[in-house]
Amino acid sequence: WNLLDTALVILSVTDAILTGINAGTVSNVTVARVLRFVRLIRVIRVVRAVRAFHNLRIIVFAMFEAMSSLIWCLLVVGIIIYVFAILFLYGVTEHFAGSPSMDEDLKAELLDFYGTVPKAIVTLFMTISGGVDWKDAMSPLLQIHWSYQPMFTFYIFLMVIGVLNVVMGAFVAATADMVAKDKEAMVKAELNQLQVYTQKIRAFFQDADRDRSGMLSWGEFEEHLQVPTVAAYFRTLQLDVSQAHALFKLLDKDGSNEVSLDEFLAGCMRLKGQAKSLEVNMLLYENRRLFARVSDFIDAMAVKLPQVDSRQQEHDRSCSRRRTRTTSSKALQPPAAPSPVPPAVQPP
Repeated sequence: WNLLDTALVILSVTDAILTGINAGTVSNVTVARVLRFVRLIRVIRVVRAVRAFHNLRIIVFAMFEAMSSLIWCLLVVGIIIYVFAILFLYGVTEHFAGSPSMDEDLKAELLDFYGTVPKAIVTLFMTISGGVDWKDAMSPLLQIHWSYQPMFTFYIFLMVIGVLNVVMGAFVAATADMVAKDKEAMVKAELNQLQVYTQKIRAFFQDADRDRSGMLSWGEFEEHLQVPTVAAYFRTLQLDVSQAHALFKLLDKDGSNEVSLDEFLAGCMRLKGQAKSLEVNMLLYENRRLFARVSDFIDAMAVKLPQVDSRQQEHDRSCSRRRTRTTSSKALQPPAAPSPVPPAVQPP
C-alpha cells in the first residue's frame, strides 16, 4: 500500500505539472491526450478503499495471483485453437481448390468463418465463449464433408468439458490459495471455528446438566452419553467417548467428581482431536529434562556412595576398636569379692 500511495502522489504531481504546461503554452493534441490519460489513471485511488472490504480485497488479490496461471492457460488454449484452426482452414482451402464453381452462399460463409488463420482462430474461440453458436460455425464445414462434424464435436467437447474446466479450477485454486495466505481471513476463520465449537460445547453441557446446578457430575455425563445420537454428536466435537470415565477424570482437574462449565470448556478445547505435534514434542522435551535430572542424580549418587561406604567402614572399624579396648580393660581388673550372704532367719 505504501508503493501504491507513492505512485498516486507521483501521478498527482505529474498531473499538476502537465496541467500548468497545457494551460500556458502547449496546444498539441497529443499532449492533451496524455494529460487526459494521466487524469484517468487517478481513478486508481479507488483501489485504496479495497482494504476496507475483505471479500473485495480477496477477489482483487486473487486476480493478481492468478495472472501467471492465466498466461499459461492462454498459451494452452491458444495452441489447441491454432491446431484446429489450421486443420479446418486446410480443409476449406482444399475444397476451394477442388471445387472452383461452388455455391456463392457457402463460399461466403466459409470465407467469413475460415477465410484466414486469424478468422478461423476467432471463430473457434467464439464457439466456446458464446460469441457464436457452434452449430452455425460447423454447418458450412459439414457441407464440405461429413467427417468435419465428429471432428468439430470433439473440439467442442475437448475445450468446453476439458480445458475450460481445468482453467476454471486453476482460478479457483488460486483464489483458495490467496484466501489461505491472507492473515485476516485466517484469523477470522479461526475465530469463527472457535466460536462455533464453544457454542456446541455449551449446548452439550446444558443438555447433560439435568438438575441445572451448573455442575456436571459423572452420573449425568455417563447417562447423557448413553443416547446414541448424543454420543455421535460428542464425536463430532473431536472427542473420544470410548473411555468416557477416563475422559471425565481428565476434565475434572480438582477431583471433586463434578465439572463446571469453565472446566468442561477448557478441557474439551485441550483434549479435542488427536495429539498435536506441539504437544508430542512438549512431552518429549519434558521426558528429556526428567531423564537428564535422573541421570544427574545417578551420577551424583555414584560419587557419593563410595564416600558413604568408606565412612561406614571407618565407623565400623572404630566401633570394633572401642569394643576391643573395653573387653581388654575388663580382663585386667581383679575379680570382685563375693558379697556376704545374710544368715537365714529361724522361725520362732
